[in-house]
Amino acid sequence: MTFICLWSSSWTPESITALVPGLLKIVPRLSLEVGRRLIWADSRSLAVGEITGRLLSSLEEQQGATSAHIGASIVPIVAEVAARYPSVTTIISPGREREFLDPQPVAVLGPSPQLDSLFEGVGIEKCADLARLEGESVEVRFGAEGVQLWRLARVDDRRMIFNSSPRSLPESALDWVDYTLTDPERLVFVINALVDNVCTALTERGQCAREMTLIFSLANRTSYEHLVRPARSTSSRKAWMRLIRTHLDNIVLADGVVGITLRVEAVTGEVERQGDVFDRGFATARATEETVAQLLDDQGAVIVVPSNTRHPLLERRTSWLTQEPAHAARTHVVRESQAEPRFTLQILQTPRPISVKTAKRRDHDLPVRYRDNGGWVTIESAAGPDRVSGGQWEESYAREYFRCVTEEGTLVWIFRETGEREEEWYMQGWWD
Repeated sequence: MTFICLWSSSWTPESITALVPGLLKIVPRLSLEVGRRLIWADSRSLAVGEITGRLLSSLEEQQGATSAHIGASIVPIVAEVAARYPSVTTIISPGREREFLDPQPVAVLGPSPQLDSLFEGVGIEKCADLARLEGESVEVRFGAEGVQLWRLARVDDRRMIFNSSPRSLPESALDWVDYTLTDPERLVFVINALVDNVCTALTERGQCAREMTLIFSLANRTSYEHLVRPARSTSSRKAWMRLIRTHLDNIVLADGVVGITLRVEAVTGEVERQGDVFDRGFATARATEETVAQLLDDQGAVIVVPSNTRHPLLERRTSWLTQEPAHAARTHVVRESQAEPRFTLQILQTPRPISVKTAKRRDHDLPVRYRDNGGWVTIESAAGPDRVSGGQWEESYAREYFRCVTEEGTLVWIFRETGEREEEWYMQGWWD
């Protein structure tokens, strides 16, 4: 963004306010600092040279012979100093801000009288003198105001000259006063028209809706709001109508409906997934995603998340619970890994039977080889046994766990069921 600053020593608060209507015909936004006799103009996406000329012409038309000066730069403080420059128009090219500001007296930054005296006492005369100091020494000697001016001297201007203009999201509404609606099919007919209007607006903007709110105005002068959120952002009218129909089956209204509003709450851009052009199946990726989204909308919570306990047996520690897709997306976030690489234990959901050959030790049998879906694998070393037992009657268990390193360097975790089934060995998992 390029900031254009207009300044005149002869302006009064009344005259500055009177200039606004004419200047707004040239630029989209203005910001006034009446006490400092400044007018800021937003020239985003505009030709700066042409705009400054038109602004001066507008000032001359409104005030006759004008004494206003104009400065332009991508840094606000540079544009402000340039506006107070002797030249009528001063435009600072990007990259030359420090070159322009360094030789200026430090007074152009607007220090308070107390700070100006401190600057004079230590020999800081130019902006360059202040800019070359270290931030820590400036804070210790000159305080918070000194740090702020130090940043300005280094063309680090963090002021928000123009507030962001929030863009309104699509919305559609229909009200009636002569009757009330209670028939679900007639409500769907009205909602269909509203969804069509909203989805058309989204498509024109290149956006997809993430959330919509249905607002029912009732005959008893109350309203009922219902949030609708699909599994995947979309601007498809069919997808939204299918989802809204599902929600309508669960909505109970206290009175007849005299108006309906459909309001978009959140949007995302239309971002297509990037894929491999040599992947023949990639052409169906969008259709697959839409099918999954429809499944989630129609069937509800088909996403499962793990719930862990402290059961001694690993395969019994975790159970899978269904959860709403939106909640699962918010609560189960993949976190960044540690800087140091670590092994991750991969546990089989159900331990897999394996064949094991052992060597006799004093109080246990040590595994030396095992066969798992293939040939025999030699075990170079085995740590254990780690014994686990518990339960009652038919649910009782007793195991001996061993952590083994194979000749290929793989770290595996195997165990033996002891007691009546002492010859049965299983693969619990491995580390990678």
